[in-house]
Amino acid sequence: MDNLWLLTEERPKASVIIQIINMYCTDFNDSITLCNNVKIRPCIKNGIFQFVYQVEGLTVKNAASIFIKTVSGSSSFLDFLLFKQTNAPTEGSTSDNLLMAIEETKTNDDESRNTGVYQRGSKFVYISPYYPNAKLYMLYNEELGARENKRPSDTSIFGTNILLTLGVTIIGKNIAKWFKPFQSLEELISFKANMKQPPAGNIPITITKYNNYIEISGRLSKPANAGNIGHDPNIGALSMISKCIRALGWDKEIIIAMHGVSQSYINKTHGKNKFLYICNILNIKLKDIQMPTSVSLPESYWHYEMSSEKVTSILLHVLALYHGLHGVYENHAGCERGYFRTKNNTLITLPKKDLYGENLYLPDVVLYDNKTNYIILVEGKKLSTLQNGIEEIQYYDSIEEEYIKKYYPDATILRCVSIFGGNKTDYLHKDVLIYMNLSGKIFINPYAPECIKTIFQKEGIVI
Repeated sequence: MDNLWLLTEERPKASVIIQIINMYCTDFNDSITLCNNVKIRPCIKNGIFQFVYQVEGLTVKNAASIFIKTVSGSSSFLDFLLFKQTNAPTEGSTSDNLLMAIEETKTNDDESRNTGVYQRGSKFVYISPYYPNAKLYMLYNEELGARENKRPSDTSIFGTNILLTLGVTIIGKNIAKWFKPFQSLEELISFKANMKQPPAGNIPITITKYNNYIEISGRLSKPANAGNIGHDPNIGALSMISKCIRALGWDKEIIIAMHGVSQSYINKTHGKNKFLYICNILNIKLKDIQMPTSVSLPESYWHYEMSSEKVTSILLHVLALYHGLHGVYENHAGCERGYFRTKNNTLITLPKKDLYGENLYLPDVVLYDNKTNYIILVEGKKLSTLQNGIEEIQYYDSIEEEYIKKYYPDATILRCVSIFGGNKTDYLHKDVLIYMNLSGKIFINPYAPECIKTIFQKEGIVI
């Protein structure tokens, strides 16, 4: 019997895994059985991490096991890929059995209208040349609570209607109440024309149809005079709109105007830019710009992650949760930023600035052990940047004073570093809590808190 393989850039969460497997069972005629406590366990053998996680407490009728592996995209990457096959997917393979490609977000209208819909839109376009037959999903996971009775913004409706037009399945929104696919190009253009205009000084996104081409206005440069392609929400919006125009049958030119991109920037990139990749996929041009004559997409859509600092910080986080520690905060490299979780599970969005207007330095993960009242702030780094991590943990005064001590009073606080990479064979420094080398060998600081030593000793790690 085949296994289910979930590949992701994110720290895997049991609640999200349950949603994805439920979606799989609904769309692929399978059934799910849940135990009381679904957990994710790192696969550690003889003190060596196998770079794979296994889901426990959840079984699928027609799958042997559910495994999770950490990957990174070659460019724009959807959050989760679900394969069904016996062995782990192979990098660069076109024969692996990808069933589902899923983007997951907890962002809602109240937090950011553009980020919730537009910023992720380019991902659904970029994947198409690699996996043209995969089913696409947008999973809204509002940890702060759904707002079903509040009318979404026009931006949310417009973007979601585009996703529906492109065949993306929406999970976590009341689709029937507010959203529907566009039935024609004229309907798409009309809806956009009737949306509220942005503040004065901003370039509005407009769609104008001519006999032989469609022009879409939208700034791609950020800052406005930089000449680059760096405006992520507009990159997503223009990608989605262009893809929708193609899906509605338009086969003539699409031209992006008022983009702010310079010819020198285009020449410098040699076509290696996620929006230029999408221009190549959809046959889009930038007005008054000589487009690259040859744009080659990266050979592989994804690769197994073996260079990022998050490999160790995510391992620590997942294992801590598996053995009963409390996850307070997470900001793993390249992953979606989490909420600050209090003792009673209230969620707080941390600001970018502290009370004095300075940058609020945030750890990659914060863990809490209720039994010992110990709270651990961890900065994830690679072996090559170990010294940077040791220096950065000195800047955690604000988060400790403004949040840790307020919501976890009298807790013992430890600042430390997690390290990944290289081929060392011992723990590295008094401030390094955990070191894992490229072979997966794990080393724990012998002076680590007992709650940390215990969870690794339970997995056979000798300390």
